[in-house]
Amino acid sequence: MAPKTIQIVGSMNIDLITRTPRHPNPGETLTATSFNYGPGGKGANQAVACARLSGSKNHRQTSSNTKIEMIGAVGTDFFGNYLLDELKTSGVDISKIRKVEDQKTGTAVVIVEESSGENRILITPGANASVNPPLPIYPLPDLIILQLEIPIPTVVTIIQEARDKGVDVLLNPAPAVDNLPKDIYKGLKHLIMNETEAVILSANLDDEAQEQWERERGNRSAGKNTQDTCERFHALGVTNVIITLGANGVYYSFRNEKEGWGEGGQVPAEKVEKVVDTTAAGDTFVGAYAVAVTVDGKSVVDAVRWANRAGARTVEKEGAMGSIPWRDEVGV
Repeated sequence: MAPKTIQIVGSMNIDLITRTPRHPNPGETLTATSFNYGPGGKGANQAVACARLSGSKNHRQTSSNTKIEMIGAVGTDFFGNYLLDELKTSGVDISKIRKVEDQKTGTAVVIVEESSGENRILITPGANASVNPPLPIYPLPDLIILQLEIPIPTVVTIIQEARDKGVDVLLNPAPAVDNLPKDIYKGLKHLIMNETEAVILSANLDDEAQEQWERERGNRSAGKNTQDTCERFHALGVTNVIITLGANGVYYSFRNEKEGWGEGGQVPAEKVEKVVDTTAAGDTFVGAYAVAVTVDGKSVVDAVRWANRAGARTVEKEGAMGSIPWRDEVGV
């Protein structure tokens, strides 16, 4: 049987990580606790999450029934080669990653507040800005994962092409932007976002989307809650909507095709011994969910539960990509 293929099209960065007792105020200079650098970028992190969460830490390889492909770009510098080596070590197929002459590899400056584990991030796209069509997505995979750290027109083009070819797409709209065309949601299989992203994206749905949502809702009771937010995206064509809520867990909603609206619920947050670093939690969740629904054949609810568990293991460790767990560290 041919292996299940998950293709991640997205950003590849080097994370420059500073740990500090607290975030500095405007105009304030603080002495940091430590500095380090490591591989990152939402695309690269999600690719590594998919690979590790379909493989074994002991054997350092993905399962034989899974293929994880990364499509992106790096510069012809030390950081670019370093990134490629790190992805390959985790079991990611790097054959479709392009090296761009006269471009620096993308960077992300990450400031981690030790007291809370929360982070602030500044991104310089570098070679990521050159990730433009045509891209080597053929042969077509079982699932394509996209984020918004590469040019938006590229994301739109790939979603349209995948829709035309009948390939499922998982969109993680991060960082959220307020000018996404509403057509991007038509036929979208999975939409995974956090609370902030959900607020930004739902607030910018136009009047037509609002009217369609209200028609879909019919006579059911109104209420500005998470399920109502999910249903606005269902009305535009999204099948499964997942909103991560931090310490409050995860909200999920899947479209009931017969009834025409979403059915949702909330999964509580997993217990964590100590929050050390939240940088890669969202990317780990996306990768775990993708593996669960595509490779393991789990339901949306079970996939959310497993992804929630994987994300919880991530925040207990320092760093971004280095904190992403392997499958046998999460359990099935």
